[in-house]
Amino acid sequence: MDGFFLVDKPKNMTSQAVVSKIKKQFHLKKCGHSGTLDPDATGVLVVGCDSATKLMKWINEHDKSYIATIIFGYDSNTLDTSGTILKEESMDFSAVEIDNILKSYIGIQEQVPPMVSAIKIAGKKLYEYERMHIKIDPPARRVQIYDIKRLSELRRINNHIEVDLLLKVSKGFYVRSLARDLGKSLGGIAILKELRRIQSGDFTLLSAVPLADIKEEDLLKIEDIFPFPRYEVNDYIAKLVQNGVILDERQWVTNQPFYVVHKNKIIALYEVIKKNQYKPVIIFKDWRTEDENN
Repeated sequence: MDGFFLVDKPKNMTSQAVVSKIKKQFHLKKCGHSGTLDPDATGVLVVGCDSATKLMKWINEHDKSYIATIIFGYDSNTLDTSGTILKEESMDFSAVEIDNILKSYIGIQEQVPPMVSAIKIAGKKLYEYERMHIKIDPPARRVQIYDIKRLSELRRINNHIEVDLLLKVSKGFYVRSLARDLGKSLGGIAILKELRRIQSGDFTLLSAVPLADIKEEDLLKIEDIFPFPRYEVNDYIAKLVQNGVILDERQWVTNQPFYVVHKNKIIALYEVIKKNQYKPVIIFKDWRTEDENN
């Protein structure tokens, strides 16, 4: 069970609850996810199983795409509709106005994260400060919007404008913060109503499986997700690899991760730690050479 499940996360469930369900269902030793989705959000959630959890750091670097519904004229403590509404006001603007503002958002920007995020400041997560009613000003973080566009006409529901947006963003981007900032840019306030992640790196909803339907055969192999080069080794090097030895230019020279193969079987995945030095990320399982088995 070393590999990844590509889950279409359901609504009203935390990302950690998805991980717990998969871990229990398949009797896994380790399980983790990439890119937290809030309980109200749905869509692509990559879940790493057993040894693959060590590779989540590479999955986390992926850009992401979302479909988001923004509702204007509301403010809440969570910047979305799941929180407590703090303020309500009337707003009016045209599709042309919001389109022009969206264009100005494309590129690198400084974004202030929401107070309900898990970002740590002075050893505490922002949502912990929020729960203790301690007011702090979280520092802005550099993020990037690669593309953003309006998907729908402006809808007026209960005297409040709603709109659907399609956006592609860098890691660490908060769509709730975008809603807040967009409201300010249009002279008022706004919060996030719906969010669906449709892509995370090369993973898309087309390949995602609803959590309720996940089966063992849906597990994606590590080598299929990360098609790194493969290097065949002899019995002597294979034994060293089993013990986690650091390899160097005496074996080969490369600037990217690679698989170590012994007798056509992948036995380890290595990464570069500095020029011409490589350490194991994963040693897949214990094994012995044919001589030892005899």
